[in-house]
Amino acid sequence: MFKFQGEPLTPEQKRTFHTFASILALGLIAVVISVLFQPLILPRMDFYNELWGPVYLLVHGQSPYDTASLNPVLPAVWFPMAVGFFFPLGWLSEETALQTWFIFNVIEICMVVFLVQGKGRSLYNTAALALLCFFFPFVLNHFNLGQFSITILLCLMLSAHWIGKYGNWPSAFFLALALAKPQLGILAVFGLAVFQFRQRGFKGMFLFGAQTLLMALLMSLPLFIAHPAWIPDWLTSMAKNYTWLHPSLFSILRQTLGVWGTVIWMVIAVGGLISALFLWKNLPPFLAMLWSLALTTLVTPYVWSWDFVLLLPLWMFSFVKAGWRSRIFLLASYAIAWYGMALVQMQAGSQNQSFWWVPLWFVGTLALAAFFSPDLAKVQDGKV
Repeated sequence: MFKFQGEPLTPEQKRTFHTFASILALGLIAVVISVLFQPLILPRMDFYNELWGPVYLLVHGQSPYDTASLNPVLPAVWFPMAVGFFFPLGWLSEETALQTWFIFNVIEICMVVFLVQGKGRSLYNTAALALLCFFFPFVLNHFNLGQFSITILLCLMLSAHWIGKYGNWPSAFFLALALAKPQLGILAVFGLAVFQFRQRGFKGMFLFGAQTLLMALLMSLPLFIAHPAWIPDWLTSMAKNYTWLHPSLFSILRQTLGVWGTVIWMVIAVGGLISALFLWKNLPPFLAMLWSLALTTLVTPYVWSWDFVLLLPLWMFSFVKAGWRSRIFLLASYAIAWYGMALVQMQAGSQNQSFWWVPLWFVGTLALAAFFSPDLAKVQDGKV
């Protein structure tokens, strides 16, 4: 038991201690991870193709979506909010910008770990969750590519966290930035719209939509200033995007079952929307968002394995709030999934679509934990 001057700490003092201890622990872990994972950071990957290349061209007065002069492997397709918001990276060399982006992603994960615990955070949970999160295989893959999904994850969490607080502008800001990859925000947008409708009717819902659109336009303003004719190049770049085999259920079912696969996916997608409707009607916004992020990996028609980082916040939240039996179950499910992902990765010629089972596994085990754990059941209608 923690004591101060021989006296046991009050609950408030314990919360303060664990908050500051968690911040210090996350800072230390961030430094260690930043050094340890340096070999993973490679140039000329997705960060170069999708973000640094476009912003480099933008700050030099050229079209950010006409990246042919930089010899990219892929066309630039991330939405203009990302390019406009992160345009200062274009003033840095690729290597410096890449290192800056990596450290930014590390800090973002630390923020997710801190935020997801709510008022019940502790030093022990913080350290354990941070390590489990950083060594999640798809987080490592995310770092290697310099991807954007961790930023989207944090922005959607913050959008739900800020909804209705100090007005809706902060929430609209984070939602707009998250929609730089809109396929990952399908259920989040739907859920936030449901929340706004329940709070303020159609007027409130459309007002929030207008606020989000305005924030997206403001983030895109650097593109209009530096190169006003960027939109045709963006549309051309989107049309040139490659068709890859990816691990979405939509893709897997269509490949294996044809038309019937599409029908099955549509049933799953409708089930996801109904589930999201139920969640946003009955749970606090933050918790509903965590479930929406996890369910998105099942229903979105376009997803990659590194996008499966969307599963982590709900897993971490469940771990923090669960009793010891459920924690053992959750750790076991994580370990089994980790081992399965490692086996797939080690196979010669393994493809990204081979990870299609990961969302089904995590969402299924998390649903079981929520259903059978009394501790988690109590949390469902409480505040984070």
